[in-house]
Amino acid sequence: VEPQTYQGWIEIPEEARQLMRHSIARRCAKYPDRPASWHPSMTLGLAPGGIVQVWVWDECLHRVAFNRAQVEVEPLGPYLGKSNGHYFQQTEDSKQYIERFGIPYGSW
Repeated sequence: VEPQTYQGWIEIPEEARQLMRHSIARRCAKYPDRPASWHPSMTLGLAPGGIVQVWVWDECLHRVAFNRAQVEVEPLGPYLGKSNGHYFQQTEDSKQYIERFGIPYGSW
């Protein structure tokens, strides 16, 4: 959607790490017959403008937002400059959606 490449660091707080450990060690109280998850999950989302949001999934598979950061534009571009500035092509559906609704800067 946005022809930019970003770089940056985002801290994963200890509370998020604990929640991930607990998500595989306990069963969800709502569904005691289901086994505990066998793998912890974390999702990082990148929004237009370089906003990164981090979510961790608890033992009941609810996502919990833990951190948010603004990252910087990578001056070398995609693939650290090894692609001559070329990005993957957008699908026709994506292009039409963006033309109709725009890019949601600031929505996160």
